[in-house]
Amino acid sequence: MTLPEHAICSLMIAEFGVRQRLGLQGVLVVVAAGVAPDLDTAAKLFGDQYFWKLHHALGHSLLSVLVIAVASSVVGSAALKLRNFGLLFRWSLLAAVAHILTDSLYWWGIQPFWPANSYELCFKLIEYLDLFVLTIWLGGAVWLFQSSRSADGSSTDRRRVAMLTLSTFAGYVLLRAALPKPTGIFHLLTGGWIYAAPQGTPVLDWW
Repeated sequence: MTLPEHAICSLMIAEFGVRQRLGLQGVLVVVAAGVAPDLDTAAKLFGDQYFWKLHHALGHSLLSVLVIAVASSVVGSAALKLRNFGLLFRWSLLAAVAHILTDSLYWWGIQPFWPANSYELCFKLIEYLDLFVLTIWLGGAVWLFQSSRSADGSSTDRRRVAMLTLSTFAGYVLLRAALPKPTGIFHLLTGGWIYAAPQGTPVLDWW
């Protein structure tokens, strides 16, 4: 998924046990842990060869997400003075694991056992920048924001939004697994449009 989509997914996860007990700072720690695996994108700065070798390996292995969860929890406990290290660790780990699992749904896959071996977990169910996926996450984020601003909005309302958003995404993934590969206009909407974009298009060319 894209970085904003990972951030929204982590935000939804934080609504189930972190916001209520640790507040906004706890949510920020979990979101940071949820996007941190993509720090290995920095390999692009050293050339495409390193990018394709290390991206979805260096930051996307089980060892990496464990380190990310520990580091996030330490920062949250020491720098932000959040007292429940165990709670931070569990939810940070869940957000980081969710990151690598959702990435495995795409065509590039991840290497969960790197650096021990280069086995790739890759389901090839979703295309990058699938507009339906983008709509699910952005719609959920807007809904959550509105629920947070509402005078009568409660933590139960926010958890309901998070549950429905995550469930909708999971349902879409299952639907894509059950249906034939999209064609025509559905192919474009589910990510095929990025291949029609002019070569050198900003952002798309980077990826």
